[in-house]
Amino acid sequence: MMLGLTLMTGRPSYPWWPADAGYVADFVNDRYMRGGVAVDRATALAFTRSTPKLAQDSSGAWHSFAIDVPALTDHGLLLEPAGTNRVPNAAMAGAAVGVIGAGGTLPTGWTIADFATAEITATGTEAGLPFIELRLQHENSTGGNQYPRLVCAAAIAAGIGEQWTASCFYKKIAGTWPAITGAFLNVEEIGTTIAYATADRPEHLEARARVAATWWTSSPGTIGLDMRALMFNLSPGELLDVTLRIYAPQLAKEAVASSPIITSGAAATRAADAASLSLPGGTYSLALAFDDASTQNVEGQSGSYDLEDSSASGMRLVIAS
Repeated sequence: MMLGLTLMTGRPSYPWWPADAGYVADFVNDRYMRGGVAVDRATALAFTRSTPKLAQDSSGAWHSFAIDVPALTDHGLLLEPAGTNRVPNAAMAGAAVGVIGAGGTLPTGWTIADFATAEITATGTEAGLPFIELRLQHENSTGGNQYPRLVCAAAIAAGIGEQWTASCFYKKIAGTWPAITGAFLNVEEIGTTIAYATADRPEHLEARARVAATWWTSSPGTIGLDMRALMFNLSPGELLDVTLRIYAPQLAKEAVASSPIITSGAAATRAADAASLSLPGGTYSLALAFDDASTQNVEGQSGSYDLEDSSASGMRLVIAS
């Protein structure tokens, strides 16, 4: 007698979405369901943005997304309001390798003051961001503090009572820090009274890091802003010899440091993201999950639902049930 055996390979295939969901947008994996059927992104999501933009993945790399293409990374969907970078030359255009004043040149429109020697040792792009690399040397042999500085934007129009955020990326390549106190990134309000916004130097910059300062302009009669991508406060006798990479400086009238806007000769604007879920027929409760582990619930939604910008936190998942 022969026994018949039926061999089964593989496992049953189950849908990836919850059984009780009527709509799901999984932005991390760029997959979507509507009405119990897997659909493409264009069917699930209406999206517009009239300019390109940058968004960062979990490795720290920044990726460029074309006009009307949502910024999707492994952080999820990055939705932001419009923003304008007032630093005219965040692309570092015009920089040339060499000692400043002896063959090397700073990016067009940038200036430097009170360093004994400043040398551009490299230029390029790293992780999607343009950079200059500088070796900065100085010894304070005077009887008072000195403030060597690198200015990337000057006389940017501003008024009193405005919220601004200045930001820049840095990485230390070589050298050691002296016992530096005071500002690292610095913005000065130009007006009848001088006021400053500062961000102190982080202790460790072996990995690329963004430093930011947010403030409300407060100097009576403020008529403009000067942004120093670097400013040191050297006490008498202190030595400075450090090599830094500086990337994508940004000065914007915004509450937090948004995605970098790379300028090349003039201020540039990143347009707002506009995203709308295309829900199937019926009324739904929406559950939204974000990359910072926060969640949001929205009740009683039907038809088209406009997503609010999530600023610096990516929107990972939306489930309508």
